[in-house]
Amino acid sequence: MKKFLLPAASAMALAAGAAHAQSNVTIYGFVDQAVGRNAGQTGTHVLDSTGSRLGFKGEEDLGDGLKASFLLEQRFSPQNGTAATPFFKAGSWVALGGSFGKVTAGRWWTQAFLKSEFASDPFGMGTVGESFGTVGCGGPGGCVGAFWLDNSVSYEFSTGGFSGGVQASPETGMGRPWNIGLSYSMGGLYLGYGHENTGVNDAKWDHATVNYDFGVAKLITGYGTGRDALGDSRRNLIVGFTAPAGPTGFLIGSYNQHKEAGETVQSKLSLGYQYYLSKRTKLFTTVTNDTKVATAKTGFDVGVLHSW
Repeated sequence: MKKFLLPAASAMALAAGAAHAQSNVTIYGFVDQAVGRNAGQTGTHVLDSTGSRLGFKGEEDLGDGLKASFLLEQRFSPQNGTAATPFFKAGSWVALGGSFGKVTAGRWWTQAFLKSEFASDPFGMGTVGESFGTVGCGGPGGCVGAFWLDNSVSYEFSTGGFSGGVQASPETGMGRPWNIGLSYSMGGLYLGYGHENTGVNDAKWDHATVNYDFGVAKLITGYGTGRDALGDSRRNLIVGFTAPAGPTGFLIGSYNQHKEAGETVQSKLSLGYQYYLSKRTKLFTTVTNDTKVATAKTGFDVGVLHSW
């Protein structure tokens, strides 16, 4: 990461007589490129499963324990250099934080995703082994939950090993969605829970995760249940692990099952290996098989991810 110190005069044009403090802005991101195919996809392709991105974030100490911060994060396709839509798809917000917690306004991850849904995917929502089913995605019915929420206001707080948050949007054109997320971490144990109410036809999604790090391996589990906008029931189960394999390598595996209206629409088994050349660069390979896709049930990837 590269940090650039901005003069206080340019960062603080707020009010005459205000105390001037120094701000910092960090430019960060990563590029993910692999060769392979997703389960159900024919042929061989160049893939960006993790979602390459370029981000800008900053924080300013306002004194008395109060801090202002912002984030702008763009996603792009390194295969052809095109930007995602919206331009700052992965986040665009401003926030104030202090002893009371943190209030964030703009486009941001849902609290349910941050506290529970993301934590139950051993592949971290990357490579062809990723499990979007934890967000209620699977089959022709699309997703029940949301990764991000536009026009949102979020409140987060933490104390000890406990963390919680609530998020709502007053306007989306599709009802008034809201969600909550709770987590608890102590030692090797991680517990997470998230609830999402989409505001559309009583669609909702509840998800819980229980993870435990045994040292030799980390067990990762998640269970989600709810109903979509059509009133069909949804259920998702995921069980997985990560385990050290050598000084800088990891084995990763998961099984994800998604049911829609009582019918299994995804039954996906994935196994991968990731090797860190440095803290910022890793090589990875994954093999996945989904018995519920019509053709090309087996997918794979071989790639590299570099971050800064």
